[in-house]
Amino acid sequence: MASTHSKQLKEWLRQREVEELNLRRSMEEREIERADIDKRATERRLFRRLHLERREAETEEAILRAKEAQSLRLAQYEQEEKLAQELEKLQREELKQAKLRQKLRETSIELKDLEAKLRAAYVTKELAAQLAEKEAAKMEEKIREQTAHELQRSLWQQDEELERQRDLEEFQRKLRYRTELQEQMIEAEKQRQEAFKEFLREKKMVDDIVRQIQEEDMREMEQKMINMQKTQEEIEEFRKAREAWKQKERMEMEEENRRLVEYVQMQDMAQQQRMELMRQKEEEKAKVMEKIATALHVEQMKRKEREEIIQELLEEEARLAAEKKEQEEIEKQLRHRIEMRQQQKEYQRQRMEQLKREAAKESEERQRLLAKFAEDDRIEQLTAERRRLKVIEHRRAVERELEERRARRAEEMRKLIRLAELEKEEEKARLRLIEEERLRMLKEHATQLLGYLPRGVLREDDLPHLGSDFVEKYRQDQENT
Repeated sequence: MASTHSKQLKEWLRQREVEELNLRRSMEEREIERADIDKRATERRLFRRLHLERREAETEEAILRAKEAQSLRLAQYEQEEKLAQELEKLQREELKQAKLRQKLRETSIELKDLEAKLRAAYVTKELAAQLAEKEAAKMEEKIREQTAHELQRSLWQQDEELERQRDLEEFQRKLRYRTELQEQMIEAEKQRQEAFKEFLREKKMVDDIVRQIQEEDMREMEQKMINMQKTQEEIEEFRKAREAWKQKERMEMEEENRRLVEYVQMQDMAQQQRMELMRQKEEEKAKVMEKIATALHVEQMKRKEREEIIQELLEEEARLAAEKKEQEEIEKQLRHRIEMRQQQKEYQRQRMEQLKREAAKESEERQRLLAKFAEDDRIEQLTAERRRLKVIEHRRAVERELEERRARRAEEMRKLIRLAELEKEEEKARLRLIEEERLRMLKEHATQLLGYLPRGVLREDDLPHLGSDFVEKYRQDQENT
C-alpha cells in the first residue's frame, strides 16, 4: 500500500514538472509572439505613413490630371456634341431617304416588280448554286460510291481472298480431318478387319470346334453305325451328306462375310456423299447471299436518286407557285392603280366639260335669271321709270351673279389645271425617284446576280451607271451566251 502511494506521488510530481515546463514554454512563445506583433505594428505604422504620403502626392497629381482631363473632356464634349448634331442630321436625312425609298418600294409597282425579279434572280442563282452543289455532291457521291465500290470490291476481294483462304484452310482442315478420318477409318477398318479377322478366326475356331464336335459326332455316329454293322453304302452316303453340309456351311460363311464387307463400303460411300452435299449447299448459299447484297445496294441507290428528283420537283413547284402568286398580286395592284388614275382623269374631264357647258349657256342663264328676278319683283306692275330702273338693277344683279359664277368656274378650272399639272409633276418626281431607286437597287445587286438576271431588267442606258467592271463582265457574259 505504501509502495503504491509512493508511485502515485512520483507520478503526480512528474506531471507537475511537465506542466510547469509546458507553461514556461508557452510563456516564452507568447513573449516571442508579442515581440513579433510589436514589430509588425511598427512596420504597419511606417507603411501607413508612407502610404498616406504617397496617396497625398498621388491625390495632388490626380487633381492636376483631373483638371487637365476636364478641360480636355469639355473640348472633346463640345466637339462630340457638334459631331453628334451633324451625325444626327445625317442620320435623320438618311432615315428620311430610307423611309422614302421604303415607301416607294411599297407603293411602286415598278420597284415591286424589280424587287420580285431580283428575288427571283437570287432564287435562280441559289437554285443554280444548289444544282451545282447537288451536281458536285452527286459527282462527289459518285466518286465516293466509286471509291466505296472499289473499297467494297477490294473488301469483297479481300473477303473473297480471306474466304478462299478460309475455304482453303477449311478445305485443308477438312482434308486433314478427312485424312485423319480416313486414317481413322482405315485404322478402324484395319481394326474392323482385324476384328473381323479375329471374328473370322474366332468363328473359324468355333466352326472348327463345332466341326470337330460334329465330326466327332459323325465319327461317333459312324462308329455307332459300324458298331451297329451298317452297310458300306450307308456309311458312304452319310459321308457325302456330311461333305455337302460342310460345303453349304462354307458358302454361307463366305456370303455372310461378303455382306459384311459390302455394308462397310456402303457406309463409307454414304458418308462421303453427305460431306459433298454439305459443301455444295454452303457454296450455293454464299452465292445467293452475294447476289442479294448486290441487288439491295442497287435498289437503295435507285430509291435515293428517285427521292432526290421528287424533292427537286417539289421545290421547283413551290418556287413557281410563289412567283405566280407574287406576279398576280403585282398585276392586281397595277390594275387597281390604273383604274384609280383613269377614274380621276375621267372625273376631271367631265368636270371641265361641265364648266365649259355652263360657260356656253351663259346667255340662256342670263335670260333665266332676268325672268326670275322679274317674276320675283312683279316688274309689270311698276311704272315705266321704275320698271326701267328695276330692269337695270336686275341686269346688274344678273351680271354680278354671272361674274361670280364665271370667277368660280375659272377658279375651279385653274384648280383642275393646277391639280393636273401637280399630278404630272408628282408623277415625274415619282418616276425620277423610282428610277434612282431602281438604279440604286441594280448597283447593289446586279454584280452579284450577273448571269442570273431575267431579260428586261437591265436596259442599255443602265450600264454607264453600274461601273466599268460590271459593264466588262456583262459584255463578256453576253458574248458567251
